[in-house]
Amino acid sequence: MTAPSPRAPLLDIEDLWVSFPGAFGAAPVEAVRGVSVSVARGERVALVGESGSGKSLTARAIVGLMPPSACWRARRLTFQGQDLAALSKRDWRRLRGRRLAMVLQDPRYSLNPVMRVDRQVIEALRAADPTLSRLAARERARAALDAVHLRDVDRVMRAWPHQLSGGMGQRVMIAMMVALGPDLLIADEPTSALDVTTQTQVLAILDELVEARGMGLLFISHDLPLVAGFCDRVAVMHAGRVVETLPAADLAHARHPYTRGLLAALPDPEGSPDPLPVLRHDPAWWDGPSGGDLS
Repeated sequence: MTAPSPRAPLLDIEDLWVSFPGAFGAAPVEAVRGVSVSVARGERVALVGESGSGKSLTARAIVGLMPPSACWRARRLTFQGQDLAALSKRDWRRLRGRRLAMVLQDPRYSLNPVMRVDRQVIEALRAADPTLSRLAARERARAALDAVHLRDVDRVMRAWPHQLSGGMGQRVMIAMMVALGPDLLIADEPTSALDVTTQTQVLAILDELVEARGMGLLFISHDLPLVAGFCDRVAVMHAGRVVETLPAADLAHARHPYTRGLLAALPDPEGSPDPLPVLRHDPAWWDGPSGGDLS
């Protein structure tokens, strides 16, 4: 079941493949296999699936952050009509941050532990826009941190990363990435390590940025109920493939047995004492939709 975007794509991926050399001369390992997905301006698209399904690797291919050992190809990989596969290193430096940004999964590993927050945000801003003076960059950094609703911005700017809570660290990362107003933001599990209250606040910030700026959002998550209520469309990944794409509001009525199995394995909010069903992976899903069963 495929629901095409009603808007012109900001990001357009068709038939993306990523592989790595096999150990000791073995056949290459295909980690992403024929992925096709698009994101329009002002649209929230979710990539969901189990760990190891290829979600983060797909995101890294989009922003050109692949490891040297990776081999990748795509029939089409464009951003605002620009062929990402043809970009030079210099072109990538001009694109990242200014127009295309990515928030990584855990701020504890994304922020430099030996640099204060203000220096990191200012450095990111000046790297993306070398014409900024240090004073102008500091003012823009303050505005960016204020935009993600951090209280006592001056204290946060003087802080070391280890002095921030998980939610504060995640907001700092979001502020760094959106400070220059990118057209597309890729958020890789931005709420996975947060409590429910902080998670709601971070989602509200992302929602505000999409609505106010018309920014496209590619949202990577394991949380199916969350994306059903927050995103516009959902692409479900299994073993490196997108097995189903559908409107987020229709997620509960998914047709692919893998998607239905993921939904069935969610804990019962009513606290049912029955054991959770376990999804049995059908080998036929490797190449195409097929039946599956739950036990």
